[in-house]
Amino acid sequence: MLVVAYVSLCVLSSMCLAAYLKLRITKEGSSNNPTFRSFQHKFIPVYLLVVWGDWLQGPYLYALYRYHGFVGTQVAVIYACGIVSSAIFMAAKDIISDKLGRRATVVLFCVVYSLSCLLILIPNYGVLLIGRCVAGLSNSILFSTMETWYVHEHINKYDFPKEWVPITFSHVAFGSSIVAVAAGVVADAFARWLSLGPLAPFILAIPALLSSIPALLFVWTENYGEERKFSFNKERKSCLEGLKTIVQNVDLFLVGAIQSLFESVVFVFVFIWTPSLDVFHDVPLGIIFASFMVCNMLGSITCDYLISKVGYSMTRVLVVLNASASIIFIIAAQFARDTNSLFYRIKMLLCLQSFELICGFYFPIMRVLREKFLPAEHKLSVTNWFRVPLTIFSSIALLNFHDTSHGIPQLFVFCAVMMSLAFMASLRFARGSTNNNTAGIVS
Repeated sequence: MLVVAYVSLCVLSSMCLAAYLKLRITKEGSSNNPTFRSFQHKFIPVYLLVVWGDWLQGPYLYALYRYHGFVGTQVAVIYACGIVSSAIFMAAKDIISDKLGRRATVVLFCVVYSLSCLLILIPNYGVLLIGRCVAGLSNSILFSTMETWYVHEHINKYDFPKEWVPITFSHVAFGSSIVAVAAGVVADAFARWLSLGPLAPFILAIPALLSSIPALLFVWTENYGEERKFSFNKERKSCLEGLKTIVQNVDLFLVGAIQSLFESVVFVFVFIWTPSLDVFHDVPLGIIFASFMVCNMLGSITCDYLISKVGYSMTRVLVVLNASASIIFIIAAQFARDTNSLFYRIKMLLCLQSFELICGFYFPIMRVLREKFLPAEHKLSVTNWFRVPLTIFSSIALLNFHDTSHGIPQLFVFCAVMMSLAFMASLRFARGSTNNNTAGIVS
């Protein structure tokens, strides 16, 4: 499996590089503006430094819980707690950042996220539950607040055109993918090559997160949103208005349904990929994680080209993606019933990499569809409503995980069902919407 993992990473990286050189589309209408480039240089490196601390934790999270001696059902509860805490605190992120300031919020949660990395090193189940909840709330608030900080500076301070915002975020997404690949390789180097075990990547993440704080304080300036005091009646009214907006707009409802179904599968995928490859064997988790990130990047580059240059419809591509993902998980569920051979792990790896390729297509498309259909005045409440079924679906699936031998096929069947429902919703969306063939994705 070691050789297979390295060969697949090399092959996929070569394919991704070729796609980048041949297919990548740049839309640099801002490239001649030195002030804008200087502003990007203030934002992007700091963002990627924080992302580096986050990605280092990805490859060995499940393995660390098993290293501490906990079984699959206990690990599933820990993951579910992280999902729920992320959803709860995502709803309150704007209130927190508007009160403290966005830069101060990012600094605070870099510290809190570092604390979660320390907690996860302690082999006590209660402490690990707390650590995962802290990580969930930190992750949900940290990155969305950084993006909000950028948009505020871009529009309100520098008065750059709003159309230039996606250019920066396209660079951020591409840079984040590169950082994720590097993080997987480094995590594997410390955990396996240096024989430091699954604790090592989390220890490495702490200085990465803390070292971003001086950059935040000295490079970024503070900005605030509209300061709001919490009012139960006001929040309740906002939630009801968001729900009413969803119910009255069929296209918005379908976009939300597709998002909730697809991303609940993504949450389950984050949990399931490690045990499905059999954590008890000498599997290079960091290298496999890096191959997933390369697949994601390859999908994003290819998707941009097909939509922007070839002229494929986003909604039709979305239909194909959901149908393909459903088939992949049906196949994976069959493979997961025989876990004793190397050939099984190779077939499973191909299935998992295929889904990551699909994710590379999905997220850019969904970003554009959300921007098109989410009304600005109810964006937060509508987004929070979309997260409710996402959290419920993924949490229920994880909490019904029983053991490695039977739980893996069951979770793959769950993923196949969710993707089948997403396929039906995307098919209805593609047929019913009269104005959803949005122009190509900004690369």
